[in-house]
Amino acid sequence: MNKNGFTIIEVLVTLIILSMIAVISSNILQSSLASESESSERLNAIKELSLASSILRRDIRQLVNVPIKDFYGNKIYGTFISELGSENIMFTTKVKSFSNDVSPLKRIQYIVEDNNLLRRQYFSSNPYSADDYISSTIINDIKDIQISFLYENKWHQSWPISLITSKKIPTLIKIEFIVDNKEYNWIINPDIKYAIQD
Repeated sequence: MNKNGFTIIEVLVTLIILSMIAVISSNILQSSLASESESSERLNAIKELSLASSILRRDIRQLVNVPIKDFYGNKIYGTFISELGSENIMFTTKVKSFSNDVSPLKRIQYIVEDNNLLRRQYFSSNPYSADDYISSTIINDIKDIQISFLYENKWHQSWPISLITSKKIPTLIKIEFIVDNKEYNWIINPDIKYAIQD
């Protein structure tokens, strides 16, 4: 006698096999999505740091060794300034302007606020208002930033370090910091050999 159809056991075995395939496929898909998301986050973090490095290096390589004044017009001691433990550097650099009637020289300040590295660009090289700037965040969630300056084969934690160096730019600038529990160490060469003359 010829019977058509499946037995209940065959149907149950088929359902168990299909369930196992569905569970395995689901786990593989979830793992792939998590891996893709993690890779995307890492790529975005690398892009952010790469852009920040390019902006900082550009500003320092276009640095101009000229006297700096405070917001009252008084001359500041130094042409490139970073006070001890301040997480802050200030200098004058060339920034392209949309108009030839505007000086390309602008004061730039890098400062850490709320664990973010900010770039402040003032509208002139010696502004008269402390609020006369545009600000952008170039690194988020930055920790343990340390800025050092090389002069005569020795690293210093502030700049200028003497009357002589107040008219000079450091030989090298080193910026060490932590982002996402990874340590970074940037060394930038301003390549400015001359000192200003009074």
